[in-house]
Amino acid sequence: MGVPKFYRWLSERYPKINQVITNEALLPEFDHLYLDMNGIIHGCTHPNHLDVSDVLSERDMVLGIMHYLDRIITQIVKPKVSVFMAIDGVAPRAKLNQQRSRRFRSAKDLAEATKATKLKPLDGTDLNDADPYSGAFDSNCITPGTEFLLRISDCIRYFIRKKIKEDPQWRNLSVIFSGPDVPGEGEHKIMQHIRDMRNQPGYQPNTRHCMYGQDADLIMLGLVSHEPHFTLLREIIDFSGGFSRNDNALKEVKKFTKQSDFQLLHLSILREYLQLEFVYKHDPSTYDLERIIDDFVFMTFLVGNDFLPHMPTLDIGDGAFTLLFDTYKEHREKWGNGQYLTNAGEISDAARLEAFLEVIGAAESDIFEERAKNEVKMLKKQRQWDKRDKKPGRTPSDLELNAKEESKQNDYMSMVQGMMADISLKGTETVDDWKAPTNLSEKDHKGRYYFEKLHLKPTDVDDHLALRKSYIEGLIWCLAYYYRGCISWGWFYPYHYGPMISDLTNLPDVFSKINFEIGEPLKPFQQLMGCLPPASAALVPKIYRKLMGSPESPIKQFYPEDFVVDMNGKRNPWEGVNILPFIDGNLLKQTIAKHCPDSALTADERHRNRVGKVYCYTYDAAVNDTVPSCNRDIGLPNIVKCNSRVDIIENLSVSNISFKPELVPGTKIPYPGFPSLNVLPIEHVELRNAGVNCFGFPSKYPNMILTMHTLPQMPGAVQLAENLIGRNIFVNWPMMHEAKVVAVSDSICEVRKPKGKSKTRNLSPPEVERWNSMSEMMKEQYVAGASYPGSGGISIGDVQIRLKVVPLQGMKTSPIDGSSKKLFGKEEADIPLQMALFSSPAPDPRFVERGPMQLKERFPPKCRVILTKGKYRGCTGTVLGAVDDEKVGVKVQVIPPEPPFGLAIARSVQESYISSMDAAKVLKIDPRVFGKITGSLFFSPGKYDLGLNLKYKDKRCVLGYTRVKPDANKNKKKDANAWSAGDTVLIVGSKRMSNDDSDSDDNQKQRVIWEYTPKAVRLIAAYKNAFPRLFAAISKDPDAKFYDSKKAFGPKGEDVCSTVLGWLKGIETATIPRLPSTTEAMPVPAVHAVQRAADVRAANLEKDGAVKESNVKVPASAIYGERSTAATDVLLASEHSVSAPPELGDRVANLCANGVPFGARGTVVAIHDPKEGCVEVVMDEEFIGGSTLQGSCANFRGKLCVWNHLLKISAADSQGIVESVIPAGSGKAVVDKLMKDIEVAEPPPEPKQPKEEKTKAQNVAPSSGRDPKNPWTSPSRTASAPRSGSAPRAGSSSRGGRHRAWNQARGPPEKIVGFTKYGRKEKNGYDAWKKLVKTDSQTKNNSKAPATKKEKAQGSSTSSEGQLKAMLGVKTASEPHPPPVTENADANAAAEGLKAMLGLGAGAATSQNESKSAPPNESAADILMQLMMNGNGAPAMPVQHHAPAPPSGFNFKYVKEGEEQPQPAPQHPVMMHPMQPGMMMPPYAHMAPPMYGAPMNVNQVMPGPQSPQVQPSNQKSRPSTTPSNKKASMVPSVVVKSKK
Repeated sequence: MGVPKFYRWLSERYPKINQVITNEALLPEFDHLYLDMNGIIHGCTHPNHLDVSDVLSERDMVLGIMHYLDRIITQIVKPKVSVFMAIDGVAPRAKLNQQRSRRFRSAKDLAEATKATKLKPLDGTDLNDADPYSGAFDSNCITPGTEFLLRISDCIRYFIRKKIKEDPQWRNLSVIFSGPDVPGEGEHKIMQHIRDMRNQPGYQPNTRHCMYGQDADLIMLGLVSHEPHFTLLREIIDFSGGFSRNDNALKEVKKFTKQSDFQLLHLSILREYLQLEFVYKHDPSTYDLERIIDDFVFMTFLVGNDFLPHMPTLDIGDGAFTLLFDTYKEHREKWGNGQYLTNAGEISDAARLEAFLEVIGAAESDIFEERAKNEVKMLKKQRQWDKRDKKPGRTPSDLELNAKEESKQNDYMSMVQGMMADISLKGTETVDDWKAPTNLSEKDHKGRYYFEKLHLKPTDVDDHLALRKSYIEGLIWCLAYYYRGCISWGWFYPYHYGPMISDLTNLPDVFSKINFEIGEPLKPFQQLMGCLPPASAALVPKIYRKLMGSPESPIKQFYPEDFVVDMNGKRNPWEGVNILPFIDGNLLKQTIAKHCPDSALTADERHRNRVGKVYCYTYDAAVNDTVPSCNRDIGLPNIVKCNSRVDIIENLSVSNISFKPELVPGTKIPYPGFPSLNVLPIEHVELRNAGVNCFGFPSKYPNMILTMHTLPQMPGAVQLAENLIGRNIFVNWPMMHEAKVVAVSDSICEVRKPKGKSKTRNLSPPEVERWNSMSEMMKEQYVAGASYPGSGGISIGDVQIRLKVVPLQGMKTSPIDGSSKKLFGKEEADIPLQMALFSSPAPDPRFVERGPMQLKERFPPKCRVILTKGKYRGCTGTVLGAVDDEKVGVKVQVIPPEPPFGLAIARSVQESYISSMDAAKVLKIDPRVFGKITGSLFFSPGKYDLGLNLKYKDKRCVLGYTRVKPDANKNKKKDANAWSAGDTVLIVGSKRMSNDDSDSDDNQKQRVIWEYTPKAVRLIAAYKNAFPRLFAAISKDPDAKFYDSKKAFGPKGEDVCSTVLGWLKGIETATIPRLPSTTEAMPVPAVHAVQRAADVRAANLEKDGAVKESNVKVPASAIYGERSTAATDVLLASEHSVSAPPELGDRVANLCANGVPFGARGTVVAIHDPKEGCVEVVMDEEFIGGSTLQGSCANFRGKLCVWNHLLKISAADSQGIVESVIPAGSGKAVVDKLMKDIEVAEPPPEPKQPKEEKTKAQNVAPSSGRDPKNPWTSPSRTASAPRSGSAPRAGSSSRGGRHRAWNQARGPPEKIVGFTKYGRKEKNGYDAWKKLVKTDSQTKNNSKAPATKKEKAQGSSTSSEGQLKAMLGVKTASEPHPPPVTENADANAAAEGLKAMLGLGAGAATSQNESKSAPPNESAADILMQLMMNGNGAPAMPVQHHAPAPPSGFNFKYVKEGEEQPQPAPQHPVMMHPMQPGMMMPPYAHMAPPMYGAPMNVNQVMPGPQSPQVQPSNQKSRPSTTPSNKKASMVPSVVVKSKK
């Protein structure tokens, strides 16, 4: 973890070190990527936002890790040479203290969290029978030596070899993997690798490095490498969560409307900041920046790290670094040239260090006094917050604090008096000539610190000296560990607290007595016993568990059931000091050797307890070995003909190679793609409290403000425009991105050059005032920041001239000849002239235009392509070779034309909305009360928000419940143009970067009209019925802003508010992501229907053998090559789409969307703001890069994609045809009919089951807010217990965050027949269908509709039946051609048609008209086209005939539970597909648990001799996908001691 709070302090002191990556074009190129894997494993196995009872399946964990690795390696960084993955192995003994503290605290937090759940805690006293595979997930299993971590390690190695075989981007990489069986922390194994590289002959001086990880420790490790082109890749951290002090409101979940951003921390910029910090105003020739960097790293050790506690008076919050840096600057001048604190990982001079520390120690008393004052101020604030929240007593009063302080002072003075008596009698010496306090009120800060924290008296001289020596040993050990590796595996700091700085004296003598023995690492099981708490005993081998729990164990004292947490003046729980006994390493080894010899271990356990190897994987086409599956239980097959070679790298536990404080000769600064502060002239540097806002709040630390060179008095805009407009400049300092000037303005006029002619527009008086105010605002924002990392910290002076520029979006490649040109955006950024650079000192070669390319270069043989035009549009193929100068030979996988089933579903399954006034009339409540209930509704005391929060001031709504009334006058053409105008590369000055909403003032003034669905009305009615007194209280004063709970509910009003809030947290809307009003999205039932329809169509295409191969000649402009779009390239939707703007239900194929298989098809289910440029797509097949779209679809099926990266394959006239055939919402009448049929023909009730079992089967979790009607919800998430009442993890945030992408996949198997064998555990398909289609039919009254309208609706619905079947490629054996629709057709036929479309099943009855045979050479798409044309009375169109397709296997017959026919085992269509770039792995649909009811045949998942007998279809328990003779590999769980 490194230094606490260090990253935030560093980012606010040196603001420009961070860069938010809004587009991959802004990323530099990297040669080497290093991955500290433990952070990735933790994030993918137990995301913070999950409740404690939400346990992901191991399949989700493994695939989640693979997806994350692919995202970092293949989609973001894209390294050119190597990838190094390192998992923490056995750490040095010095790290064991911290690991032990974290794991004990983790177990304690988990035990407290499980108290609020229905999880049955395991009896910790019966450790021999502890089941590690039940209960809540125990994150302590991510420790070297556990079975779980070894399985994860095996899966990562498997993943590496599979990617090398199937992803061309990995074939040029050397992938090095150091697993948990290799000793050493992950980040330090990476540093050892970098040291080895730097010392190899021929090492390139300008090597570019990128390291991924969140630990602040990585910043220091990157600095000590002395590699200037070194960047850290981090996820953006939200520091605002801790400042939300009102817990009495629902936690809001926002919908993701764009791809998540990452950020870079540029060590090149940090190095330059350190030079400004320490060398500014000094002669640079007398300072060595590399040596200063080493001293900077050493000084951070004094503030604490993973191996040493911080000094008592050195805390970042108390200004520790300011004191250290000021002292260093003062002394550095006196030391002389070439004299520093450290040199190449060693302390240069002990006396010099002592003199440095003496000055710092002199400030200790002042620091203690100031800290006491600050604590009083903080406690006062906390009491004010308690008063605000009406929670008195949460913070101790002044009287309580004074009494506690007086008690401590009395205890200390009593000790002093007794000690003084012994001194006078025995003449005992005291340490450092200690002097006793003269009176009771005098505070002895140093004496009390040692007495209260370390239990040391002034007479304990030897103990004081031992403490000091241990700390100096720690400084020496840490410095060597960072620079040349571990110098002692057995050394550790044996105290919980550090000494006072002023006591670190006589250092030369102390140094002379220090000696380290290298020793050897612990074995994995020894480390497990050294750091795991007794609650995690199930993670160690069975014979080891007795050593933790048995009273006769010689090491029982090291495993306390409870322990003290000393907050030590801190506020955050993670900052407390856990007072645990230190493990005696020798006693631990002796006890294990005596009671748990290796001979008593199983073969697998001995394998886990050994030292492993470091592996290097490279591509080798000659290697045809078969790599066995790492885990067949989750559906990973063998890798046949792996085409990869593995070499073993010698791992040295001892290294004599150290980083040298020097640059490699030939290093260039600045370097292309890497930023530099020095590209613009800096006039002045100042440290002051400017309140720079990098994370949403003004900084409380000093900020380094860089004053740019002041411009002289400049000519006006008219004079400058001639030379500036149309010129390319570089902006976004210090990153420097190219842009083109399109306008120049001053406080008088603005000049542009439309069509090459200069045009000056004089500003009106209001515009002049606005220009001046915006300039002042711009000036202030450059200093204070704009709430995102990397902003602020620059003083630009007065703004005389402003430039309007359009940033370079990337390189545009011509689809005709392959030439590339620069493409500039359309969204203008407004920047001051002084922040523009007119030439780049290090031009980026990626942004250099090139001429035409030959076809064989663009499309080499065996290159995969997608056809973007013609009748084969959207089909994938393989290049055979260039036929001539214009055409390419391609072997195409011909798929029948796409039917518009997505558009049909989007049109037929729609929500109905009513106004708020009408809704209030229905509920018979005051419209003002209605408005309060649907928004925020505050009650005090406690500031309880008891509103449903279905609407927000910023126009966010809840899908399926509310929306902002659409503007009838909206210009669709203008909206369509917006999709071609949105820029993806944003720079400083862009409105979206600066949050400039000035242009939207008019929109804010417009009245917002909200509309509500019947479901929302029913929810409000349920709320009213549950809490009528609340509604009555609001009705008395509907205009009030706050309500008094005691007046509303009586003396126990706050308890009532708490009850209401609990009810609100349990309803469905609590965790539904809030959508912006600009988002257009399908209802969730429609998304489910799309997914089901895609499954049906895919199954029928495969069954019918409709996909054929054909060799064709294609113009180069009509194909798109795989990986032909680089990170710096731009792909425009208008080039490939029939109609650029997306429509709900559009069918698309993937071109280059990150994480989606090349050519994969899907359906658009949500469309976000064109400015963001993103849509949500449900893909036809499961893939690792997929997600649930925040609960909208099955896991691993959804993806938020950039629209430009998709190919629209819906026919140009599809929307018009669908609209003419299927009236909007026509599915509603049919669903109403179906619901009535359900009520009449209700199946007999199921046998009663125990309450707990029934809850588990239904997988309903009221407290989670998860929709029990959602058929995609994973039962595995509540496998241990219901989520009701579950407590969140420590530090967790609300549900619905980005990590929900790791939910259990619920996609159906590949081959499914209709309604048969679809169910959710023991629930049959009929019940699942009933839940899915249940709508607002109870509120709809059709009895008053005119007969003609009723007949028209019936006719329209009936006309949909044949089209819907044909869209999915579904035909009956006797008649695939439905007859022309008649107005008098029975409505039952429409019901059957909608059932077919939704995949819900239908009755077996068919119309007598369905008896004719269809021509054998017509496909489903041809039939659909004929039906659509005939149904509209239009003349029949000639259709393209294809090969005959066999009858569909889709069965519309409902099969009762227990009467299923045995189904043939499907093929493995998932893992047999090759993995392509960005794909990670193909879909896993065949491995997903069954969805709609009946259990899945085990043989369908794991065919082969190991498969058990097929379980009966009516068995109530969930069938295992693991062979019966082998225990399933599950994730380990916590063992919680119960107090008897």
